[in-house]
Parts: sequence; structure tokens; C-alpha cells
Amino acid sequence: MKKLFVGAAVITTLTLGACSSMPSKSMSYDDVVAQATAQHAKAKKMGDVWQQKKMKQPYVDTYLAEAAEAKKKGDDAKAMELAQEALKTANAEVNQMEKYADLQPAWIPNK
Repeated sequence: MKKLFVGAAVITTLTLGACSSMPSKSMSYDDVVAQATAQHAKAKKMGDVWQQKKMKQPYVDTYLAEAAEAKKKGDDAKAMELAQEALKTANAEVNQMEKYADLQPAWIPNK
């Protein structure tokens, strides 16, 4: 019985410790949209915007437009989800450009 209590205490301590160390990201919808827009502008400036040929606008702009439409309809949860997807995509655009800025395709001869 003593081992059971000790085991439960250890598990509880570890669980509560893990939960307290997790950062809480409670950003508002407007903050997420502002960050996504800023990151996307940085990606545009660096020349790395994710968009397929047949798309009218890039992925980030599409997500932000859908988020604004959902917000207008009153679906705050869907709007926040789409805004976070836009932010995730914008961050990935910038990260890709920064991480692989020094790489050159193999078919281009070195100078």
C-alpha cells in the first residue's frame, strides 16, 4: 500500500511539473493576425512566398481571408484556428528562407 501511495505521489508530481513548465500562448485573434501579417511581409521582402501557380493569392493571405470571413460570421473558434494556421505558414516561409539562404542548387555552377 505504501508503494502505491509513493508511486501515485511521484506520478502526480511529474504531471503537475510538466504542466507548469509548458508555456501558455494566450494571444488574441488580433495579435495572431498582426504577427502573421508581419511575418508574411518579411517573407515577401525576402522573396519566399508559398503559393501554387494556379492560386490567386498566397496561402497566408488565403488563411487570413478565411479567418476574417469566419470572424465576420461570428465563428471565433474557426477564425482563431485559421489565423494560427496563417501564422504557422508565415513563420515557416521565413524560417525556410533564413535556414537555407546559403544553399545553391546543384545545377548552378559555383563561382
